[in-house]
Amino acid sequence: MRTGRILVALIFLALIVAFQSAKCKAAPKSVQNVNVCCPAPMPNWGVYNSECHKSGTQPSCRLACIFNASSVLQGNRLIQGKVRPMLERAFASEPTIDVYESNFARCSSVVRSKYQELSPLSRQSDACDRHALFYSLCAYARLIFTCPDKMWQRNNRMCQEAKAYAKTCPWPALKMFMKNT
Repeated sequence: MRTGRILVALIFLALIVAFQSAKCKAAPKSVQNVNVCCPAPMPNWGVYNSECHKSGTQPSCRLACIFNASSVLQGNRLIQGKVRPMLERAFASEPTIDVYESNFARCSSVVRSKYQELSPLSRQSDACDRHALFYSLCAYARLIFTCPDKMWQRNNRMCQEAKAYAKTCPWPALKMFMKNT
């Protein structure tokens, strides 16, 4: 009896995964246009120039330096309690800080569990660890869900399409976003 229930559950799960895959085939290009749909202020990472002026121009190296200077990373793990002070230094807008802090929290487990899948998508070289880059890109991509209401371009059809796809297919949407950055 118990084996039958497990078998039924596995078949049901396989059908759900197959159905999910079918509707997540091709992400719309609009998934990449987070800044069009949510014109939130970008971080001023230049405030870390004194600590990171020698990190170079490659984003993965620059962000690795910033995250390390802020003690936000311990190895490859995000230290959530250190995220807000880092954001407060880089942003002037409290609502934006709140949104990004929440997004980093949601991205922590995603980046840790999917790092091996994300690495080949990145155009960055292996010169620097990419965890900080992936945490940052994930937090930025999540603006499609968490954009403050006054900034969200709700009348833009492309933005509505991107948000609908990202809700239905969050992992394919994130992979597409990261592939093109």
